Amino acid sequence: MKVFETLDRFTTPAGQELTLHRRDGDYFVHLDGDELMSSRAPGSERELARLACGGLRGRPRVLIGGLGLGFTLRAALDVLPPGAEVVVAEVFARVIDWNRAYLPDLQAGALTDRRTRIVEGDVWSLIVREAPWDAILLDVDNGPVAWCLESNRRLYDRSGLLQIQAALAPGGTVAFWSASSDPRFVRLLRKCGFDATSHAVRARGERGARHAIFVARRGG
Repeated sequence: MKVFETLDRFTTPAGQELTLHRRDGDYFVHLDGDELMSSRAPGSERELARLACGGLRGRPRVLIGGLGLGFTLRAALDVLPPGAEVVVAEVFARVIDWNRAYLPDLQAGALTDRRTRIVEGDVWSLIVREAPWDAILLDVDNGPVAWCLESNRRLYDRSGLLQIQAALAPGGTVAFWSASSDPRFVRLLRKCGFDATSHAVRARGERGARHAIFVARRGG
């Protein structure tokens, strides 16, 4: 097995180190030395897009929080109609640079698709500022209770969920990627007025780690 080739690294404002690696044609992102994501296991990122966007028609507006390795964006574009608008918020400019410099083959033209707009910044500001959204996809952290960035806490608490709900068009959907299931979060979504479900998905087709996608739909 070949050793990891480190392509780039940077330190976040919070003092954490993000590194991009390549090995045997696969790409890996590490946070402080621990694997955060890889191109070997994109299954749950793609399922996030399918569950949130699969039924949209016409000219839907979609917001994706977190660019990552581009798998969610690519999967969303694959199921969305030609008239869709997809805005991707990525808090780290360097991650955007990685996608453009090292990862275009993974996305198969997703970043240059005419429906795509990449914004450097926190997804939170876009949720309210550019509402309403037909779908919001959030893959910005490990889930409702384990954050890499403390600022992401507000995406999962009651106040934040109510603001997300208000930013959705009637019948709109917000979907959350999570490293693990969390029945308490599903209950909280329902208390906030969402029609909420949890989906267990595999990281690599029918293999790999089990992740969770929380899908919450606004009534109306």
